[in-house]
Amino acid sequence: MSELQTNLWSYLWDLVDGGIDDVLDYLQGEMGITGLSVATSYPEIDQLRPRDAIKPRIFRSAGGVQFQPQSAHYHSTRMRPVVAAWLKKSNPLTAVAEACAKRHLRLRAWHVCCDSPVTASRYAGNTVKNVFGDSSRRWLCPANPDVREYLRATVEDLSEHYPFETIELDCLSFPSAKRGMAPLQTGIDLGEMGTWLTDLCFCESCRQSATREGIDVEAASQSAQATLRQLFDTGETTQLPLHEFIADQPALQTYVSWRCEQVTSLVHTIKQACRCRLVVHRKGTSLREATDFTAIAQQCDGLLTSCSPLEGEMLESQIGSTCQQTGDINRVELGLTACSPACPNYDTLVRAMSEAARQGIRRIGIANYGLLPAPRLAWIRQATRYAQREYS
Repeated sequence: MSELQTNLWSYLWDLVDGGIDDVLDYLQGEMGITGLSVATSYPEIDQLRPRDAIKPRIFRSAGGVQFQPQSAHYHSTRMRPVVAAWLKKSNPLTAVAEACAKRHLRLRAWHVCCDSPVTASRYAGNTVKNVFGDSSRRWLCPANPDVREYLRATVEDLSEHYPFETIELDCLSFPSAKRGMAPLQTGIDLGEMGTWLTDLCFCESCRQSATREGIDVEAASQSAQATLRQLFDTGETTQLPLHEFIADQPALQTYVSWRCEQVTSLVHTIKQACRCRLVVHRKGTSLREATDFTAIAQQCDGLLTSCSPLEGEMLESQIGSTCQQTGDINRVELGLTACSPACPNYDTLVRAMSEAARQGIRRIGIANYGLLPAPRLAWIRQATRYAQREYS
């Protein structure tokens, strides 16, 4: 592929409110993008939209899937997609797909998987639970059989009924304090270890599945509870690094490895149902979110790594480590943002895109159409031109 692909992330409602044809004409003609990555499932959002022509100025949504599901795909699971309320009975994704096809724009799905408060509210029994049995109000458990079948079915539905070139899986993992868990109000410092132990999922599905596979879940649970109770009783955290704490806890070590296997196998299951390219967003760690990206990379078509802020050393490090995990630079995609403060000026975006192209990146995603004022949208065109020269 000689062409550098530049894909602009966008929310569906911004395309609808701006007029689908008008927006796509502008994005292709004035900005020179080659693809559009549309959110097909997204959590709750309160979005400030900076351009006068787009109304309402603040868009609010409780979240949900951003398309009308085909019921035939969900017969084998007890979960059903929760359609975002703003859609009502409409399905503008069809119009977006047709408009992209007419302009030869690549269409991609940006699918947020486990982070879904509206789905978690409807299916509370399928959410992650901490070691004390407290349920998450937003995060579905990736080890839960119904969640796994539901996610497989939604990707099958999307890839069968829309002409997606690629589906991006985002938030396909367990949650952590850094990703997906609301900060707790507490009067003590939990520290790295206490925060990690509080985040661990010990829901019924995790307990049952792990036990069937020979994992001593009860020992792992007791270890986590005992450590946390001591912390709660004394109010004093430990400065022991997390990896050193884990090294002395064999039951927790085994449980952590099992969690990673659940996420990796879920990617494999979804890939088998997907009729287009499947890319996984590279976020989290094997310890916290149970994302072993070296293993995950073998089950999908590529990893998408994001870099923020857009600094040279960080960019080079992100690309290099992702390439090691995939084994091939052609299976590495890069996500950048033109939003402030991560992207403070035009030169920063130009340097980041040009450096990525020099390193051999073929696909670059840029965030986010609905969040950017007109001048920053204009930066993307120039940055794309410079990057294309480097790639060529």
